[in-house]
Amino acid sequence: VDLEEKKEDECVIAEEEEELSETEKLLKQVKEAGTAGVISYALWELAFWFISIPVCSFGFYQVTGHWPDFSNTEDLEKLGAEAFAFVNFARFAVPLRIGLALSTTGWINDNVVERFLKKDKPPVCEEPAEEEQ
Repeated sequence: VDLEEKKEDECVIAEEEEELSETEKLLKQVKEAGTAGVISYALWELAFWFISIPVCSFGFYQVTGHWPDFSNTEDLEKLGAEAFAFVNFARFAVPLRIGLALSTTGWINDNVVERFLKKDKPPVCEEPAEEEQ
């Protein structure tokens, strides 16, 4: 009876994993990577948006010949169209950003988490070598 129940549980887990989209599966991997995964993902997201906003602003300037005027309804319509296109691109780029986060998780773990966030390990002190007689 226990084996049948276990198989049912395994089937439920397998079904749940099948229902996850590709992005959700990747985000699950980020969460499973722990603190380093979350920090890495957050840093890549920040980098993406800090680079994207100036690029979009410059793109608007190149297309229209002037910076956006938020009091002008025509400029607001153009910004809305550009924002719509950019959000679709940003959504398309989510797997790329997650992949970048997963690829740098090891480095973040070694150079950030282990160095600055791990406080539970006692310091390793070298004991003087005993002289053999």
